[in-house]
Amino acid sequence: MSENDKFLYLCLEGEVDLEDIDDFIDDWHDGDSEEELYEFLGFSRDEYALYVEKPTALPYIVMSHRFGVTIEQALGFQEGFALAARAKNANEAQEVLEWLKKTGRI
Repeated sequence: MSENDKFLYLCLEGEVDLEDIDDFIDDWHDGDSEEELYEFLGFSRDEYALYVEKPTALPYIVMSHRFGVTIEQALGFQEGFALAARAKNANEAQEVLEWLKKTGRI
């Protein structure tokens, strides 16, 4: 699979929505890829671990790539930036940020 076929790339290009991640995961399970699932999706190992433990972090993972910032910085953006990453609202960003702090990730 090329980089241009991965979930993260296609999401950044507007070709797929955040909700489409489940289809990519199903494709990985149904296929014979030699890549790890996180690689298949276009994530780093840490990004995938965050997504698995806190799926509401997905918009911020994508946003961090879109704007070339850390996930922590993406979580700190104003509501307008959160909406650009298709977050439900700024409270969701605060919830993920608090969870990251609580679990010692930041």
